[in-house]
Amino acid sequence: MTQGRGGRRREYASDADRVRAWRQRQKEAARAERLEAATPTDPAAAVTTLAQAVPLLRQETQAALARLTEVAASITAATALLADPAALEAHLRRVQADADKVRADAGAEIARLREQLDTALDERADADAAAAAALAQADDAATALAAARRDHQSELERLRADHTAALDAWTTRVEDSEAAHRRRTADLEALVEQQRDQLARLRATADQATATVGRLEADLVAARAETAAERDRTEAVRADLAAARAETAAARAQVDAARERADELRAELREVRAASARSGSTEAS
Repeated sequence: MTQGRGGRRREYASDADRVRAWRQRQKEAARAERLEAATPTDPAAAVTTLAQAVPLLRQETQAALARLTEVAASITAATALLADPAALEAHLRRVQADADKVRADAGAEIARLREQLDTALDERADADAAAAAALAQADDAATALAAARRDHQSELERLRADHTAALDAWTTRVEDSEAAHRRRTADLEALVEQQRDQLARLRATADQATATVGRLEADLVAARAETAAERDRTEAVRADLAAARAETAAARAQVDAARERADELRAELREVRAASARSGSTEAS
């Protein structure tokens, strides 16, 4: 079991607390000295002290009353504004209208982007159909070319048996036909590649439209969160209104207490003056 260290127990948690305590003791000592110096030692000094203190007290009371009245007026005005259901309702309507506008704009933008997406999908479907048609056409051309080659070979064999001279003519004709078919095939392949490029562009456009829709949906969620935050701020304003009302009641209570204290001091002053008058008449007799 560990034993605690010896020595005097710390009175203050830190040096700063010790310095603040020392300063507080110095202020209290100076205040006691001022009170002792201001305490009258005879009736005449007491009368003089009262004669000097009462106007100062009245002045301080009036100044405090004026400050409290200004504070109470500002609190009353702020409370009246915050307690006005019409003003709060108008503010809430403006906030709701802004939120509705943001929601409507987002909905319109989403609808427009969806239309663009549908258009892009339709164009992609058309491109796919065109590519399929081009591929089918290329297959047909290849089939036709194969059939033409077979026909040409049959014709060539028949013509070779008939006449050697006709062979050269038919050979030239076949070469021309093959060149035409190669050009047609190259054109079809270029068309297919073009359709593929267009399809890739359409797919990129569709992906971009999808990303834009996601961003707009995120903006819509942010707008809804901002509306909820505005409602929370309205609740905070209502809480501040309740606190302001409580502070107004406390200020009014302080003003009433100050007025009662001023009345008591006036009564004490009248008693002191009456006692001083009685004392003066007794000394004169």
